[in-house]
Amino acid sequence: MFQPYYKKLNIEEKQPSLQLVKDIQKKHLESFSFNNISVLLKQPISLEIEDIINKIVINNFGGYCFEHNKLIHDVLQSLGFNVRILVARVVNNQDIDTPRTHRITLLEQDGDKYIVDVGFGAMCPKTPIKIDILNDSNQGYRIIKNNGNEFQLELSTQKGYFTLYKFNLENYTQADCIMGNFYSSNHPNAVFVNNFVIALKLEDITLSLRNNSYHKISENHTEIINVTNPMQLYSIINDDFSISITEEQSSKLFGITKKLLENL
Repeated sequence: MFQPYYKKLNIEEKQPSLQLVKDIQKKHLESFSFNNISVLLKQPISLEIEDIINKIVINNFGGYCFEHNKLIHDVLQSLGFNVRILVARVVNNQDIDTPRTHRITLLEQDGDKYIVDVGFGAMCPKTPIKIDILNDSNQGYRIIKNNGNEFQLELSTQKGYFTLYKFNLENYTQADCIMGNFYSSNHPNAVFVNNFVIALKLEDITLSLRNNSYHKISENHTEIINVTNPMQLYSIINDDFSISITEEQSSKLFGITKKLLENL
C-alpha cells in the first residue's frame, strides 16, 4: 500500500530507528504541501488511507493535518514503530480555549516519547521533538509541561518562545479525528474555512502563502509578494508548490480569498 510513498521519498524499509523517522519526516515535509484548497473548494476530505495516498502522494495535491498526520502515522505503524494518535489544541501563543482540531503522532522509541508532526504548515518542525526535555536544539522547538498532564509545543523566536499548540497523552481514536476534520472543514469559525493557506518546507527555504500574502522564507531573508490576480495565484500554486489545479479553480480560490479578506 505504501510503496508509492516510499518511492516518492526514496525511503527504504529498514529496522525501526529514530534516524529513519527523522528521514521520513524531513522528506515528507519537503515533498508534500500543506494546504486547505479542498476546504475552500468544498471538496470532500476523506480520512481513508487509500484516499489520502491517492490525493497526497499520487496526485501531489497536498492536504492538511488530518490527512498528512494520518499518512505518516500509518506509514510508521506499518514499519513497526510504536505510534498512536494525539489531538491538540492550536493556540498560537494566546491564552484561549480552542477545540482539539490538530492531529499529531506520539512516537515511543528507545524508551523516549516524541511528537511527530508533518501537518502544521510553515511552522511545522522538520524533526521529531522529544517530550519532557527542555531542549531547543531541535531546530528551535521545545516541549514543556504545564500544570497537570498538559504539554505545549513552543517555537523559539526573536521575542522569546511562541506556543504553537497544547496537548495531553490521553488515548484518542480515528473517531476523534473524524470529528475534528468535520469541524475544521465546515464550522463557520474554523481557521481553514476563513483563510487560504499553503506551505511547503524545502531544504533551505519555506514557501508560505496565507490569503493574498506569499512569503519565501530563508535563514537570513524573507521575500514578501502580494498576490493581486488569479493568474499570478495560478502560477504560484502550480509552479512553486507543484500543485496541479486548473485556471478555473485558481480563479475561484482568488475570489474566495478576496471575500474572506473583505470580511476581516
